[in-house]
Amino acid sequence: MLAKKNQMAKKSALAKVKNKLQLDEHKMDKFLAYYHNGTVLSDDDMSMLEKYRKAWSWLSRGKQFDVVISILMKEYGVQERQARYIITEATFLHGNTSQLDKAGKKVASANFQRLLANLAMIDRQYETASRAWEKADRMEGLLDEEAVGHDPENFLKPGKFVFINNVNILKQNIKQQLEDDE
Repeated sequence: MLAKKNQMAKKSALAKVKNKLQLDEHKMDKFLAYYHNGTVLSDDDMSMLEKYRKAWSWLSRGKQFDVVISILMKEYGVQERQARYIITEATFLHGNTSQLDKAGKKVASANFQRLLANLAMIDRQYETASRAWEKADRMEGLLDEEAVGHDPENFLKPGKFVFINNVNILKQNIKQQLEDDE
């Protein structure tokens, strides 16, 4: 019963989101089914999914909303209104890029630094490449020194003691520990 209520709550929440974004109720379901169940999409739907992925990736890389609209218009020959719909639907499928988590943004920034390092290597700008690569390593925490020794936090946690006055249970525990050690 509880699972059925949760499922109904999820469906109503999705319907509210779709309504708020002014999306067709069932248009995005096939794409969600593709991601969740591996449902096969038609060629037209796959090309639309490619547009969604590209639009979302451009937004997640920090491109401005208007720039992404103009790129979509140039690359796919769509009108501004259709480009806005593509971005809205991409946001529905993949999530709002302004609310990406810190870890995801850190990985994206580190990958961008590695891309810059590779481009600098192609141009034989070795010092620039080295600095960009080192910056990426710092972002990923590869250059952080690892602590040696004991962590003082571990000693602040109280131990758990159980007092038993039944000797038979104590003998069983000792016997079990000896068997585990062997």
